[in-house]
Amino acid sequence: MGSERTAEGAAVDVAALEAEIAALQRENASLKAQVIALEGALMDVRAQAPPRMATMRAAVVERVDNERRRLLHAIIDHSPGVIFVKDAEGRYILLNRDAERLYGKSRKELLGRTDSEFFPPEVAHAMREKDEEAVRRGEPIQFEESVVFGGKTHHYVTIKFPILNSYGALMGVCGIATDVTEQKEQALRLLYLREQVIAAQDETLRELSTPLIPIADGVVAMPIVGSVDEVRAERIMSTLLDGVGHHGAHTVILDVTGVRTVDTNVATAIVSATRAARLLGARVVVTGVRPDFARTLLEIGTDFEGIVMRSNLQSGIAFALRR
Repeated sequence: MGSERTAEGAAVDVAALEAEIAALQRENASLKAQVIALEGALMDVRAQAPPRMATMRAAVVERVDNERRRLLHAIIDHSPGVIFVKDAEGRYILLNRDAERLYGKSRKELLGRTDSEFFPPEVAHAMREKDEEAVRRGEPIQFEESVVFGGKTHHYVTIKFPILNSYGALMGVCGIATDVTEQKEQALRLLYLREQVIAAQDETLRELSTPLIPIADGVVAMPIVGSVDEVRAERIMSTLLDGVGHHGAHTVILDVTGVRTVDTNVATAIVSATRAARLLGARVVVTGVRPDFARTLLEIGTDFEGIVMRSNLQSGIAFALRR
């Protein structure tokens, strides 16, 4: 009896163990199925991740590019002067607000167009030559140019330089033109005023160099100092004739004491002035005549008739007053 119960208990234990093993095997199979499912899901995620990341990266790059573009336009739009970029064919690919105002057109109307569509052929050709020079030299060039806009000539100091890409290939030419029209016009006005001042000073000096001095009623004197050229000889003649008429002079004293060099110009001027005064009814007294002056008068064959000569100004005045 005892041995029969022992065998029965052993059989029960074996059946329970087999049941437990079967349960563990089912659980293990279930876990394996879950692992396989998770690995498949992970593979799906990995397969979808690159396009999503690429899209996100592209969006970030585009956002950065847009910000940079806005920054660039903000800078050039608020910069003084006309700023533009042309491509290798001379077509506008970037302009600022000053360029729009100058051309009187919007950027949409300007982009893609060339200088030949806005300027006469010779002007457009000159602009194109400057573009090519900047490209040829490979460095910034600076020059002055004048362009007509709206019937008015504008003067610019322009800088042009080539723009290259990361591979060294030409992308285009950038130009920065500063309007100096107002400064140019002001400089011209100042130059005109300076020339007027110089002319007035020159006129004053000429008057001082050929003064006509009233000595007495009907008597005037003109001291001649320095050198006498053709221009001054004309001035002497004009002043003398005007003085004779203005003062009603019957006697004119020409004092040549201060003449440094006595040559044909001086002698001819004196003789011509004397003859002109005589035509107006005035007598001419020449004072301060030195031997070299008298010799020059003889050499040019001067007719001394009607010419009174005295050694100095005092004797000439005394002669005129006695007359």
